[in-house]
Formats: sequence, structure tokens, C-alpha cells
Amino acid sequence: MPRHGRLLASIAAVGLLLAGCGSGPSQVGAAAIVGDTRIPVTEVQSWFAEVLAKEPDLKPQLQQQGQLDELGRQLASQLVRQDLVEQAARDERLTVSDEQINELINQLGGPQAATAGKIYTPRNVREMARTQLLATELGRKYFDGLAVTFDYTQATTRREAEDKARRMAQGPAEAAAVIEADSRAGVPAALGQQLRAADSPQLAAATPLFGAQPGTVLAFEPEPNSGQWLVAVIKERRTDAPAGAPAAGGADDQTLQGVGMQLLGITADRVGVRLSPRYGVWDPVGLTAAPNEGETTGFRLAPHRVQS
Repeated sequence: MPRHGRLLASIAAVGLLLAGCGSGPSQVGAAAIVGDTRIPVTEVQSWFAEVLAKEPDLKPQLQQQGQLDELGRQLASQLVRQDLVEQAARDERLTVSDEQINELINQLGGPQAATAGKIYTPRNVREMARTQLLATELGRKYFDGLAVTFDYTQATTRREAEDKARRMAQGPAEAAAVIEADSRAGVPAALGQQLRAADSPQLAAATPLFGAQPGTVLAFEPEPNSGQWLVAVIKERRTDAPAGAPAAGGADDQTLQGVGMQLLGITADRVGVRLSPRYGVWDPVGLTAAPNEGETTGFRLAPHRVQS
């Protein structure tokens, strides 16, 4: 794929992170606020200009395809992602060395090759490498002992999934009632399902099931645009589950990085993330910025946040 094609595909793909509400640093002039950290709009704008300078033929293509706003969204999202990774790393006492960062960049062919056709630039390629390495270490730390118990049902439309999620978030009794009614109606639904990350590495890397605290209700399509929604309430989450037989092939660094990124959902819930409206809305399931509420990849509800 030509380099601009790769970048356009990257811009069109799902990005990462942003959300929340609450008091703290001023939102004025901020692209996002992550906990107590303020990310200025000027930082996004500077990176935006650097990407277009690095890829001089890109701007007219983005304008033609109406993707300039999406580029800004991805850049804001990546900056939040980096901050969430840093906060998680501090909490978990995870570190990576300059030597590890240099090694990864060299494996990618050096700063120029590593950023060709991508939203990163040689100036911030080290931040990219650091974020990837820390996310991988976060996934590695918890992967073997990570397990969840959840109740679930299914839905066939976004509206139905949201309705069931909000009902289930009202408490255990209502969640059980929804699941029981669906089960009687022949809808796949069950209580007390158990799942270990080590048994399903790809699922752990691609879904939010392992990155949510007990009581959280999640609704999402395990396969995007499939029309099959999973609506689940997390009943128990363990990080010290007994080891079982490892899945065939185990988990490589790319999978562990995906697991680490999913675990950032817990960090985002804990610290809170506010996104400037100029970059859209927070997608709490995809952990990215979305253009509007109707284009998020799902729903993530805690009981005390449910609104009537």
C-alpha cells in the first residue's frame, strides 16, 4: 500500500482514548484533561502541522475525503493514550529503558522508516515507542492471572443493546431479570460465565471484558458491524487466577500490548478524562475519540452513573 494510503487507512481506523467529567484543571484551551493533566490544543495543532509537513501530498487527500477532522481526533486521542499509559505505568511501577526504546525504533528501520506513512513523526517517535513498550509490559504483568466472571445477554441493534445495558446497570436484580427473560425467549444469555485471558488471548486484546471493574456493564459488538451485540455485567475480576493450560501459541508482544491497552479502561475510569468538543466525544469502549455519541463502538456503564 502506498505510504499515503497507509496513513489514510490509519486515520480511518479506530483510535484510542478520552472521556469522563469532573472538576480539576481548566478546560479552556485544552484538547483533553486526563486526571490532573491538561493537554493543550496547541500541542495537537503543532503535531497536526508536523504530520502535514512530513506528508505534503496528504492534506488535499484528507480534504477531499473529509478526513481532516478525523486526523485531529486521532492526534488528540494518541496524546491522551500516552498520558494514560504513563499514569498506569507509575501506578504499577513499570519502566522501560532508553536501550529498549532504541532497540524498538531500530527494529522498525530507524526514525524515518518507523514513521513513514504514519501519524507519528521523527520528533515524537520515541514517545510512540515508549507508549508501545509500556503497554506491552502492563499486559505482560497481568496476562497470566487475569480472569473475569460475568453475566451476559445479546442484542441485535445498538438501541436494544443500550436499553439492556442501562437496565442491567440498575443493579443485580434487574440484570438477572433481563437475562432470565432473554433466556426464556431463546436469546443466548447466561449467568456466571468465567473466562481467563490466557485461554483467549485475542479476545483479551480486542475486547473490554478484562479492563473493567466489577459492577461495570459493557455493551459492544465483538465483531464490528456484525449486528450482534454482547451486553455483559462484570461480576468478579481477578488478577491472581490459578494458571491453567496455556492457549496454543501463547501471547506474543503484540497481543500483550493489546491487552495492556484494554487495561487502560480501568485507568481512564479511575482518573477521568475530559475531551474538548472540537475533537468529538469519548468512546468508553473503543477507548478513542468518536465524532458523536451515535458513532461510539459501545456503552460502558457503572451503576452509580446510570441516568433515568
